[in-house]
Order: sequence, then C-alpha cells, then structure tokens
Amino acid sequence: MDGELSPNTIKAREYRVGFFVRWCEGANNNGEPRLTNLNEISGRDILRYKNWRKAGINKVTLRTQLSDLRQFLSFCTTINAVPESIVEKVELPVLERGENERETYMDHAEAMEIIDFLETYEYASLNHVLFLLTWQTGARISGLHSLDVGDIDFESERLAIRHRPDEGTRLKNGPDGERVVALPTKTINIVRDYMEVNRLPVTDDHGRKPLFTSEHGRMHKNYLPKRLYQVTRPCHYAQECPADKDPFGCEYTGAIDDAVACPHNTRPHDIRRGAITHWLRQDVPETAVSDRMNVSEKTLDRHYDQRTDTEKAEQRRQYLDDL
Repeated sequence: MDGELSPNTIKAREYRVGFFVRWCEGANNNGEPRLTNLNEISGRDILRYKNWRKAGINKVTLRTQLSDLRQFLSFCTTINAVPESIVEKVELPVLERGENERETYMDHAEAMEIIDFLETYEYASLNHVLFLLTWQTGARISGLHSLDVGDIDFESERLAIRHRPDEGTRLKNGPDGERVVALPTKTINIVRDYMEVNRLPVTDDHGRKPLFTSEHGRMHKNYLPKRLYQVTRPCHYAQECPADKDPFGCEYTGAIDDAVACPHNTRPHDIRRGAITHWLRQDVPETAVSDRMNVSEKTLDRHYDQRTDTEKAEQRRQYLDDL
C-alpha cells in the first residue's frame, strides 16, 4: 500500500484502518474474536463494522475511514486475502454539498493583533518568525519545518520551500510542493534579526542549518504546531479569555502541551485557511494564490476560500461594470 505515499500519510492510514483491526479482534456474542480470517469476511461483517464505527463520529470522518478500508481491502484482493467482491460491499456515506468543507479560519484582524503583540513583546523570537511566516506564506507545517538558513534569500527578499526527503525533510506534495515565495522587506529584516540573535546555531543530523532549531538540532515537526497553538490563545496576546478565566490559574497556560488543549486557540491549518481567504479578499487572482500557497484552484475554492457569495459578487463587479 505504500507506493509513493509519504510516511505521514501511511501512518495516518494505518491509524484509520486500525479501527477495523480493533473491531475484528473484539469479542462477538460468544466471547470470541469477531473475525480471525479475512478470507471469510462478508458483506454482513462490513455492515456490522460500519454500524459499530459510526457511533460518536461525524459522517465526514466515517467516510474517510471507510474509504481507507476500501483501499486496504482492494489491495487484499490482489493477494487473494479476501473475496474479490468484498470491495463493492464497502459503501461510503454520501456527503451533502458543503459537508466536507470546514468554515473555521483565522480572521485577518486577529492575525494582525497577534503579529503586533509578538513584534512588541517577542520581537524576532522563534514564535514571532514562525507565526509571521505561517500567515504570510500560507505554508503547511511540513514546509516551515523544511526551511534552512540557506533557503532565505535576503537580497531578493524571498524564501525557497524545498522537498528533501533524503535529508530529513519532505513536503506533503513532494516535489510538486516546491516553490519560491516573496516576502515583505520588514519580514525579511525580522528573520535576519532572529537568525543573528535568537536562532540556536546548530545543525541537524544531515549537517543542514535549520531555520527553526532546538538544542538538539532541527525543531521536531510536531513541536511547531504546539508553538502556534500557544501564541494563538487569546490570553497570550493580551486579549480577554472567552471563558473569562484567569490566565494565572488556567489549566491551559502552563506547559506548552497544555496550550494545545485550549478550546480558544487556532489550528495551524485554520491560520493557512485565513491567510488564503485574506489574499482572495484583497483581489489577488486565484492562480497567484494557488501557486503561492501550493493548493490547486479546485481545492482552494472548495476547502479554503471562506468568502461569502456576496463578497465574490462584489469583487467581480469591478471587472464587469464597464463591459
């Protein structure tokens, strides 16, 4: 099943198919495992699993997990591990229009408040540079994690996002995710100050000089989102807590792992979605946004663009009024 999939994708699929394995190993009414031999799997087993799994999850999650199960069973047919007809028995839930589209995203005004706070109180810190680049480039965590000192071109005021799987970093879309992104002069100067003062001067296991570092080398990819969860809590950038909690006694303001659980922080992907929406609202052509953020125009329109139909109509008006 591996093919050309990234390790993260493989791990995610193993996790989702793992629910089916757990169901198979669970006890039936006789106290025995439900299924011990895939050669004996039937459509009834698939239906029983589907009914078992759908408890407590939404339709989108159920569809994703059943889709991965279908792919797994399709592979199994190629090695005669399951009946050939079993793949057809895995029926995916039909999603209504809009059901698979998230509506949460970071508002431009909120992003500016965070940037202003970080510029004032955490200038040129790792948190400052990480959030600034996340918002201005719309890059995924894998892209930010891959950045080296040498990827920053101060003279041309650009950064390069590169796919280097043999050197410890890979992009979600592989080589297709590579791109060069222009940055404002102010941002370039902040990155320069971070590198000169606050970046730990270390190399990673491949001899590269990461932009985001820890004492052990390149900062772990799973730690970067935690930093973003931390700085997007309202109390972190001096805003009132929506739950009216005292930051000094709140359970979400201790260790960095506590910040992840805060219900009022912002997911890294929602920062990306907010950045994309902001660029579109500024009337930047979809093709340019697509190239900068490394997302197809079809996916951009369906999953990232949070403009209302009225906003889109009014933006089109300026091009059509004189026709």
